Amino acid sequence: MKLNIKEKINSERVSTRIVWLSLSFAVIFFGVTILSYFLFPDGLLLKKNSVTDFTTSENVILCAMQIFSYNMLSVIVIIFGSLFAHKKEGEKVFQSYGYLGFFALITLNAITLGTWSFTVNVNSVPLMERIIRTFDIVHNAGLLEIYGQLLITSALATKYLVMTEGKNTTTRRLSDLKIDKSEIIIFIGGLILMFIGALIESHAIVG
Repeated sequence: MKLNIKEKINSERVSTRIVWLSLSFAVIFFGVTILSYFLFPDGLLLKKNSVTDFTTSENVILCAMQIFSYNMLSVIVIIFGSLFAHKKEGEKVFQSYGYLGFFALITLNAITLGTWSFTVNVNSVPLMERIIRTFDIVHNAGLLEIYGQLLITSALATKYLVMTEGKNTTTRRLSDLKIDKSEIIIFIGGLILMFIGALIESHAIVG
């Protein structure tokens, strides 16, 4: 089953990649959220969150641009990771390293939710309310921003230039990559979702 999922999220069809990565995201994100809630204290990551020292503008639009620019760091990690891929000898598909960056990000976000380590001062709430609030995309940016990252990761998943199989490494040129129009649209859609999330977050900060 593990190998099957790996093949699905590395499928040549971007729609297949999105569906299976969405399912994987849901299992990992909410699973880690629940475990974090029971295993770790509230505010665990608050002092370790670099955003606590991030000064934002009092203008909603400028604040959103600042947040979007900060969140683009995660996109850069995904893009850079997507340039490399690996697989074990005998496996059918290459695994993009962009997925490592994405899964690390959603795990960190899940722990943040599970331990209520948000920089915006909001009173702690029970576990189910934390999960339900995640789907309130009108007031909470998290799900939109994460799904934007998910779309970007899916669009780039097969665009690697350096491929390692066992001890053998091969490379290909940019001209060898085939980028479908749908993948470009999905990539741009991911950026749009992240900017919308930044706008929602700026409203929460600026008020």
